[in-house]
Amino acid sequence: SPGGESPGGESPGDSSSSPAAAAAAGNLANALLARGRLQRRLANAAAREEARARSAGIRAGVEGAADYHAELADEFLVLAGRSFRRALVECSNGPGIEPATSPGATRALTGWGAALALRGRTVFEAGDPESSAEAAALARAAAEKYRAALETPFAMDPSSTFDDARRAGTLMDWGDALRLAGEATRAAEGGFVRSRTGDAGGGSGGLEFLERAARIFSEAARLDPAGCGAEANRLAAACEDAMRDGVDGGDGDDGVDGGW
Repeated sequence: SPGGESPGGESPGDSSSSPAAAAAAGNLANALLARGRLQRRLANAAAREEARARSAGIRAGVEGAADYHAELADEFLVLAGRSFRRALVECSNGPGIEPATSPGATRALTGWGAALALRGRTVFEAGDPESSAEAAALARAAAEKYRAALETPFAMDPSSTFDDARRAGTLMDWGDALRLAGEATRAAEGGFVRSRTGDAGGGSGGLEFLERAARIFSEAARLDPAGCGAEANRLAAACEDAMRDGVDGGDGDDGVDGGW
């Protein structure tokens, strides 16, 4: 499943778990995440070169490079997710992946969310409905990791170093994941649908994700107005614009009141 990469056979309740093991897994995960980001940038650059070559009528030497780097990016990001999960297990207080009171759990969850979100964005850029559905699932899984990170004891402890600026940064990541989930779900399902009460409901074509993203971006702006405030407000407005565009763009003839 998109959010459930196997950590490679480790036992969550193994007594060998230690801060050193958690740190090692986290460091490996960060390195893999960085490699995934690099390969994603190379894939984007290769795609631009391929487009320029096609427009110039040149074929030799450029075909397939974008796909190659995109596949490598996905491989590194999958491995990063597994390593972040391993780090989370290692710093757990017990069996499973319940967050511990240390900052390691918060870092592992946010890193895992980043790996999932980048995979979702890469898949979404393929542009077809099947890929959009997969991207939406990855984005939803990423959003859950960011939500869980904000609910760890470390993040909720007012005496910890997880201050308003760091909370706002994680909220921005959460909002980005929800925004991607909304965009990808809309692409996969063909548009927004509202329930007969006028609210976003199940199968709403991604509308509920954009609504949540707008609220989360607004909260980030409130927490850190001098830092991410301007960008958060811009993204909240973009979500609201996307919702209006989806609503205004429908033909209203799908048999559901307020459906688009």
